[in-house]
Order: sequence, then C-alpha cells, then structure tokens
Amino acid sequence: MVVINAGFPITEAQLVALFMQAVSYGVHLVTFTICIWTLFRTTSAGYRKSINWPWFIIAVTLFAVGTVDVSFNFYHNMIAFVYYTGPGGAIVPFQEISNWLNVMRSAWFFLEGIVSDAALMYRCWAIWSRKWAVIAFPILLWLGAISCAIVYMIYICTLHVETSIPDANKLKPWLSAYCTITLAVNLISTGMIVYRIGKVSNQSAQYFSNNSRGSSTRMNLAGINRIIVESALLYTASVAVSLITEVISSNAIYNVTDVSLELAGISFDLIIIRIGRGIAAEQTQIFTETARPPIALQFMVRVQ
Repeated sequence: MVVINAGFPITEAQLVALFMQAVSYGVHLVTFTICIWTLFRTTSAGYRKSINWPWFIIAVTLFAVGTVDVSFNFYHNMIAFVYYTGPGGAIVPFQEISNWLNVMRSAWFFLEGIVSDAALMYRCWAIWSRKWAVIAFPILLWLGAISCAIVYMIYICTLHVETSIPDANKLKPWLSAYCTITLAVNLISTGMIVYRIGKVSNQSAQYFSNNSRGSSTRMNLAGINRIIVESALLYTASVAVSLITEVISSNAIYNVTDVSLELAGISFDLIIIRIGRGIAAEQTQIFTETARPPIALQFMVRVQ
C-alpha cells in the first residue's frame, strides 16, 4: 500500500483528478445540452412532443451534482495549492479526511451513483412490462448500497484524522462494499434489459420480415443491445475500476471516482438522446401500437 501511494502521491492524484473530471464534465455538458434539446424539441411537423418529466428531473439532477462536484474539486485544489500556507504543504488539506470538502464530495459521489442506479432499475422495470419481480433483487442490492453509503458518511464525518481515503481502514470496507454492490446492480439490470430485448427481437423477426416497415424496426431492434450495453458500460466499467483501485489502496481512486461521477450522467444522457432519436427500447412501443403484430411486443412500454 505504501509503495503504491509513494509512486502516486495524493497531491499529484488530486491534480490529475481535477483535469480528468474537467474533461469528462465538458463531455457531460455537451451530452446534457443535447439531452435537454431532445426532450424539448419540436417535431418536423411543427408540434412539440410530450415531455417526459421523470427523465428530465433525473438528467437535471445528475448534471447539477456533476457541476457542483467539479466546482468543489477546483476549490479544494485552490485551497491546497494556493491558499494554504501552513506546515506540511498541499498534502495537509487533502488528508484532512473529515474536512467539509471531503465530506461533501463523498456525498455527491454516492448521490450520483444512487440516482443513476435507480434510473437504470426503473428502465429495466418498464421494459419488462412493469414486473416488480424482475427488479426485486436489484432493489435489495440498491438498498444495501445506500446503507453502505450512509455508514461511510458517518465514519468520514467523525474520523478527524489526517489520512487519504485509500489508507483509511474504517472507510475501506464500506467503500469496497458499495462499489461491489453498485457493480452488481448495473450488471444485473443491464443484463435483464439486453436479454428481454434480444428475446423479443428473435421472436418478432419473421413478422418484421413480412411487414413493409419491418426493415427500419428490425434495424432498431438489432442496434438496441449495442446501444444499451455501450451506454451502461461507460459507468459500469468506471465502478469496476473504482473497486480495483480501492482494493489495492491506490490514490488513483480519486481519479476514477471523479470521472465515474460524470460518467453516470453521461450514460443517462446518451440513453435519453437515443430514445429521442427513436432507436432505444422504449421507442419500439410506438411501432407496436400502430402495427399490432401477432406476437408479444407489448413489454416495450413507453416510460411515463
């Protein structure tokens, strides 16, 4: 543990983390702008589609948390490298584990992940015809992740020691548990979505091949798996890397978690953008309501 962090001290880790989060926040800003435009845009016929307010609220929440956190990150670095003039140098402000900046940035990280996972489970529930049994286990895991986050926040508020997060023994098990559970929620929910879409795509192939509009819809169904997997993997992969850096007690966890926070919002924005373009799972309901194929495609309910 000492060797790892000696090669990548916390001061360097925080500077690199600020740069990486600033870049990812820039991407988040672009995807959020397109996402909002997609939700509020008018059609080619000149009328405005009904706004999906739950998706809008989630997108705004994720972007707001990402904005606040990158601002806190910048301010934390300013305090350490500019304003702090006491003994020990810039490392001291970063290692004040119970400092309000460290506490609040941990809170933003957990909030972003919890909201993102809730949105993913909601989408899985909708695609599976609102069957609660499908997401019962992910919900239990999600509640477990919230419990881990709460315990972590209690400890980080009361430790009052000078150490980094990877070296804080009381924090390690709870952060590791949170990342593990979050990774499981993402993998299970994404897997259920992909399985459901793939199953219906295979069942409906014969119908679409005989339908005049089948070509376009079949292309949409064929691409949905790739769309969902790619979007979910952005955040899921960052959670997996966060878990690895936590297990090996590396200061690189600051870099990964900062980027992960922004990726949660980016992944959600990409899904909304693709729904707006008519190439995501929810959009298929529009076709099924007009075509009424003789097979069960009714699980593709539009999220209300």
